[in-house]
Amino acid sequence: MRHLTLVLLWLVPVFAQHAHHAPADSGERAFLSAMIAHHEGALAMARFILEKGKDREVRAWAEAILKDQGREIALMRSWLGSLGGLDQAAYAAMEKEMAAMLQELKAAQDPDRTFVALMLLHHKGAVEMALEALSTAKDRRVLDLARDIVLAQAKEMHTFRLWLLK
Repeated sequence: MRHLTLVLLWLVPVFAQHAHHAPADSGERAFLSAMIAHHEGALAMARFILEKGKDREVRAWAEAILKDQGREIALMRSWLGSLGGLDQAAYAAMEKEMAAMLQELKAAQDPDRTFVALMLLHHKGAVEMALEALSTAKDRRVLDLARDIVLAQAKEMHTFRLWLLK
């Protein structure tokens, strides 16, 4: 796990160049606002797969997403009050991306496989955003959250890739 942390921290500048969801000068408020919309997108996809999915492992991942990302949304919303409130532009841009991802899932022939493939991309986006926050944020809570997102979602991405190889 320590090696993963070192590798991911080494990659911060590389991924930060590609993180386009929140400009570097918008800081913690834009990151949290975009990440809330991003997590809400994951919740919508997880609820859909719990309704339509058949694979037990995929359904378990959806349940974990509902629990973990729901908790993180509440935490981020509680911090935004002291940071000037929700950044509507950052939130709306991400909300639009998430709606498109949900529509793709709803149109899928194989909801389980499509959910995992989309969550792989979804997590990639979250990791990119979190890496940007790790390189720019000044708020300790945001830095800690960004680190946790990178570590947890990179690990899940590996698991999702293995599942897709089946």
